[in-house]
Amino acid sequence: MSATVVTASDTAYFDTVSLRLLRNDLTLSVDNGSWCLATPDGPVRFAGTGLAVPPALARLVRAYTRDDDLVAVARVGDGGTTELHALLDHRIARSPRPLDDSARGVVLRYVRAQIAALAAADLAARQDKPDAVHRMRVATRRLRGVFSVYARVLGGRRLLKALGDELRWLGGELGPARDIEVQWARSRPWVGERTNACFAVLSEEARERARCALDGRRYLQLLTALDVLEVVLSEKPRRKWPTAARRPAARVLPHLARTAAEKVDARVSGLAAHSAGPGRDRAVHDVRKAAKRLRYALEAGAEALPVDAKPALRAFQDLLGEFQDAVVARELLSALEVADGDLAAVRARETVNADRCVAALPKAWHDLRRALRPLWT
Repeated sequence: MSATVVTASDTAYFDTVSLRLLRNDLTLSVDNGSWCLATPDGPVRFAGTGLAVPPALARLVRAYTRDDDLVAVARVGDGGTTELHALLDHRIARSPRPLDDSARGVVLRYVRAQIAALAAADLAARQDKPDAVHRMRVATRRLRGVFSVYARVLGGRRLLKALGDELRWLGGELGPARDIEVQWARSRPWVGERTNACFAVLSEEARERARCALDGRRYLQLLTALDVLEVVLSEKPRRKWPTAARRPAARVLPHLARTAAEKVDARVSGLAAHSAGPGRDRAVHDVRKAAKRLRYALEAGAEALPVDAKPALRAFQDLLGEFQDAVVARELLSALEVADGDLAAVRARETVNADRCVAALPKAWHDLRRALRPLWT
């Protein structure tokens, strides 16, 4: 399809041939050389010509276009997006995917939401919006957690393992950018000029690592694989689903969520065997990973689970998050001492903070387990 020549009275709309942007509630238009990407969070504007999409603008929507060419798909007058939809909506084939209360139906709604959240956070991250990288990481963790806990209703562990590994890779590439962001904010009470300069360097290095990941082929392959999974799970005939997937969610998901809770229980109980040191830190990290899987299992199955444990879950996760931040801070402080002198007192405070969190974990878990009691009954 060739580019459309824009006249003074027309607005040209660009998209992929398969209308990937429009399918995701985005529109890209040009009017007299002024480009506008309309998103749910507001418009993004670029200057350019009416002949080709500016490369920087094309890069912003890579999570949606998957590097397909952006070409002129319509030219409309005063009707704007209303006229655009009238012209193009017939080209968007929407297969019927009725919502239901089966175990697969409930979990799949959550999976779809997280795939969409990952793409939306990608768009925000490419604009350097605050917290966007964190939102991307959360979406990857939620997907991994649900793939782990609810594998039985989503096609089995073998199908999901490769996707989980790729999501772990993406989280690892995005992680340093978020960690530096958190630690820089954490350093405000004591930071000096040279330490600020070090943080600036570390931040740019981490952001560049994240940018390279988002611009790479591996990331696009992951997004495509997630799309394929969603289509396969949605459109596979119900009679071919596993028995657990076809059963009502309220009969299946509580048992699977309980299994996730039992893993947290076992890991919290094991903390008593560790004194302060690297071994204990690894054990708490294992608790944290299991707690995240439990959290996302509870989120995904919320409409079918007989529990409402949000306050207790938040308190437990806050302790684990604070512990992790304190441990990362201690390691970072040791490196920063080279640039900013003796930071032993700050490091000692972080050690005390980490110890306090560990001491409080058993009680916090007891409170959370009590809130989760209906899973056992």
